[in-house]
Amino acid sequence: MKTKKNKTFYYYMAASFLVALGLVISCSDDDDLVGDIVNPYVVSYNPVSGVGGVDLSSNLVLTFDDIVEKGTGNITITTDIPEGTQVIDVNSDQVEISNVGRIMTINPQDFLSGRNYQVVLDAGIVKDTAGNLFFGMPDNEEWIFTSGGNPGDLDAPEIAELIPADDATDAAVSSIALNFNEDVKVGTGEITVYESGGAAVATIDVEGEFVTIEGPTLSVALASSLAFGGDFYVQIADGAIKDIAGNNFPGISDDTSWNFTTTPGSGTELVVHLPLDTDMGDISGNKFDAVLGATATVDVEFVTDAERGQVIHFASGSYASLPKHDLLRPSGSQDFSVNFWVKQDVAIGSDPALLGNSDWGGGSNQGWVLAIDGADSYVPGPGDDEDGWTINLANGSERMDWEGGRTDTPGEAPNLADGAWHMVTMVIDQTNKELRVYADGVEYSQSDNLPGTRNLNTLLGGAMYDEVNDYSFNLWEDGSGVYNAGSDTRSQLDGFMDEVKYYNKALTVDEITALLSE
Repeated sequence: MKTKKNKTFYYYMAASFLVALGLVISCSDDDDLVGDIVNPYVVSYNPVSGVGGVDLSSNLVLTFDDIVEKGTGNITITTDIPEGTQVIDVNSDQVEISNVGRIMTINPQDFLSGRNYQVVLDAGIVKDTAGNLFFGMPDNEEWIFTSGGNPGDLDAPEIAELIPADDATDAAVSSIALNFNEDVKVGTGEITVYESGGAAVATIDVEGEFVTIEGPTLSVALASSLAFGGDFYVQIADGAIKDIAGNNFPGISDDTSWNFTTTPGSGTELVVHLPLDTDMGDISGNKFDAVLGATATVDVEFVTDAERGQVIHFASGSYASLPKHDLLRPSGSQDFSVNFWVKQDVAIGSDPALLGNSDWGGGSNQGWVLAIDGADSYVPGPGDDEDGWTINLANGSERMDWEGGRTDTPGEAPNLADGAWHMVTMVIDQTNKELRVYADGVEYSQSDNLPGTRNLNTLLGGAMYDEVNDYSFNLWEDGSGVYNAGSDTRSQLDGFMDEVKYYNKALTVDEITALLSE
């Protein structure tokens, strides 16, 4: 009996050892799951707790000790006034987790100026890969900071002027603007223009390219012009506009605070008339006011010229754009004419654009352009090989070019960069399929046996604007707005313009003569 008892004991001990060994191996295989019982916690806050002067547009950034993913709950931001409180759901687009899952970035609305803030993190807003939840901030830990700026400004910006004014009956069709009682900045939201019946005709994101701010003035360029003689009203989302301290403009939510009727239009063949005396306003009746070009690096200025009085000066880097409208999108059958005065005191090389609506980066690009061409070495007369200046017309495949240095009747055209004022007239006569070009009231033509004649049949029809890109009609640039700026030589174009006129008709010789004497 004794021998049997010992044998049983040994079997029992061996079996126990094997079971224990199996458990050890099993635990080793699942070590990550069984061993991770530590809840994730925050190792750093940005801005650092207790800091002052935090930028009003700052993000909040948390760094965790472990890889985490979003859970549920809120990030609550409070200050000493109710309008400064923000509650952000961790699963909203305002919260992102990046950098291998350890860094959380919170994008709140802009802070108010000069306020004391506290941030509270709900338990469970994140969890690690093992499912352990964030327990929240310890009782002895707080996240506080002070925003930059003057704490005294708690007042929302107020409208000082609406352009057009409320109930205006002669409003422009291509732009609107607001002047406030203080400097403003964009927030988030939209400005919407409605027809009087309630249909939205333009929706503009305030953070987009069509909104510009200069001090207290917010300007909106409409991508598509409004109808002539139409009734409209404007609404603005709460928070779309803020003052510099971060106070929200409450917006406009009704259909009576800002309503207007657009101009009935000129009703004549004169589409644009820019006197260019003190501004770039259009007095044709269509209110196609020009604005500083979107990519201009220098503003225009208005100066007094001894010969012509008040004129516009385009320095290197400046140009202007007319609004987009069907009246400025000539079809392949539409007659139109352009007339303007120009002076350049310093001639430059290359072929910078003076005005046009095409991309001058390619001579077959659809539309038209009038450009200087080798003016620094152009001397009108026999034996000169330079073009001096050129007009290019294209329909996207075919092109034709009128060149000042190749005209033979009555001779070569004058150099537009000789320091004198010149009146230039371009007539597109689709009815008779002719391009006619005048300098100082005199027509300069090329014989029909020369390449690039004035016969518009060369183009086989086709609209005289870029139907794909729909470029603006620009002054002191091509339609793209970047051609002159793209060259060290072309970008030096500097000069003056006066009395720019655009007609949707072919001007006659008598009409051009009359313009010369105005």
